[in-house]
Amino acid sequence: MDYILAPIAWLFWTIIAVVSWVLSKLFWIFVWLVLPFAIAAFVMLRIAESVLGQDAVRAWVKTKSMKYGAGAWTRLRRLTFALGVLPLRVIGWFVVYAIWYSVLSIFWTPRWRPWPRAWAKRWKPPTARVRTAKAR
Repeated sequence: MDYILAPIAWLFWTIIAVVSWVLSKLFWIFVWLVLPFAIAAFVMLRIAESVLGQDAVRAWVKTKSMKYGAGAWTRLRRLTFALGVLPLRVIGWFVVYAIWYSVLSIFWTPRWRPWPRAWAKRWKPPTARVRTAKAR
């Protein structure tokens, strides 16, 4: 029975480890990237309300949020339509490819970097070749 349960338990704990790693990375991205911007926006909003007036600032924030919210809804509607017309096997293979690519990029990176390689392969003007005449 251990021969059957050991690989299943290993797979289960590997999945738990990967999920917890991703969640911890997302948490720290939130703490160090999103949270400072949110605090700064809150402070600036309070300063603007005290300087310009609460009604003017809230009206401006409401118009901007309605504009960006409508734009986000339009993009989301297009994305859902695009995903809705794809066959299920394409969506499934896309998920498999995305997971495979993320696992592969965690464990292996190529030796070459794209920018130096592209710079080395760029178009170069032909060099002037000067033939030296040999004396006979």
